[in-house]
Amino acid sequence: MKKVFALALALSFLSGLYGFTLGLGVAYEGLAVNGADPYFALKADARVPLTSMIDIRGVLLNVSLPTGGKAVKIGTFTESDLIFKPNMSMSFKPYLALGVWFSLGLEDAPLDYKILAVKGALGGEMEIGGLNAYLEAGLNKFTWVSGGGGTTHPVYVQLGVNIPVKI
Repeated sequence: MKKVFALALALSFLSGLYGFTLGLGVAYEGLAVNGADPYFALKADARVPLTSMIDIRGVLLNVSLPTGGKAVKIGTFTESDLIFKPNMSMSFKPYLALGVWFSLGLEDAPLDYKILAVKGALGGEMEIGGLNAYLEAGLNKFTWVSGGGGTTHPVYVQLGVNIPVKI
């Protein structure tokens, strides 16, 4: 049994399969929100293929840099998306991202909050030298904030690279 497992592992290394991709990017967030200044955010995520056409992406790190402060989120897939990517034989591959994000603050005010956001985005990626460069634009269409915060419509644009991690 050990020999069969070792052989399967060796074949997976040689075949070029990968278990997940590590994404690194920069986003410009808070666009089209009345009264708010747009800001930059640095992001890292992991993307795991579920099928040949569907991936799940979870946030590992999100450093938001709005005017007058910063917010750092270290993720455990509490912000996650399903990526739907059609099988196309093109160099530029479009995708659709749909997600649900949940954030909870457990401190005293103003860090006592609950936020639930439903997200949609369109993006595309292109392989460049073993990496996949991507561009994505999205909308957090419905955001519910505890304490009566109402729905907002923050738009974002994100640019980055996905680095395949082989198994």
